[in-house]
Amino acid sequence: MLLRRRLTRFALACLLPMAAFGAPLTFVMVPKGVHPYYDPCYEGFTAAGSYYGVNVERIDPLKFELPLQIKIIEDLINRHVDGIAISALDDAGLVPVIAKATKAGIKVVTFDSAALSSSELGYIGTNNKRAGFEAGRRMATLMKGTGQVIVLQGGMGALNLNLRTQGFKQAIAHFGPHIKVLDVVDVKGDYAIAAQKTAAILDSHPGLTAIFAVSAEGAPAAASVLKERNQSGKVLLGGFDDLDETLTGIKDGSIAFCLVQKTFKMGWLAVQSLVDAENGERLAKITDTQALIVTTANVDHYMADMRKEFVK
Repeated sequence: MLLRRRLTRFALACLLPMAAFGAPLTFVMVPKGVHPYYDPCYEGFTAAGSYYGVNVERIDPLKFELPLQIKIIEDLINRHVDGIAISALDDAGLVPVIAKATKAGIKVVTFDSAALSSSELGYIGTNNKRAGFEAGRRMATLMKGTGQVIVLQGGMGALNLNLRTQGFKQAIAHFGPHIKVLDVVDVKGDYAIAAQKTAAILDSHPGLTAIFAVSAEGAPAAASVLKERNQSGKVLLGGFDDLDETLTGIKDGSIAFCLVQKTFKMGWLAVQSLVDAENGERLAKITDTQALIVTTANVDHYMADMRKEFVK
């Protein structure tokens, strides 16, 4: 059950560690960087913090750079916060600092992007390989089993993005054996770089059938280039995540579909998992929050549908 504890505030307080009675627990969300994708994650984090009676914060690295994320985590260790929820920029690269936090008695979970090689207690987020596979299935159908597609990926070190790309390629091979994946292009999580590289891709591959972006900035950036060149709808475009520009693109037809992760749910369950860990409960190593495909058919109501589980 998503909300196992529909209890009174008094009963909830009884579930928390005795230390919480003197000072509320403090949990901190650390995204990969500054990005609007994380706003609904933090909305869920904040809502759950209020529900469980814990303090919550969000600290964003100014850039999608591993040393900046590590520095924030080290500062949180020095502050002796109670729990950290991390969207991991690099699986292996975070192993030492997560081990340091664990040794200091801080509970650590990941959300959105896992660090499964580390001592994290659990990952809360999308099964990225499965989501990539479903995206590939949808793209192969739209391409009618033939043509050329290029993948835009916002960083090559992030486990979640690599898994999406793997799943996408597997589905293309299975459902579109005559479709050729020409390349996986690194756009470094940056809108401007994604737009620049999309323009270069279109110049280099005039017969390109489709573009698929496995990270949030890719689809809206590519859509802006396609609009400038009057190629919207001529090159199929799909992506991940529901940035406002992506949803606008679905409504105006420049983007065929996007995979939406249940970001509010990730934030909520991150707090719930940290509360469980504080109470000595063993966490599931992976909690799949699932994803759904958004098209013109459900773009106007999918978010309200997803939040009904938590906001009553």
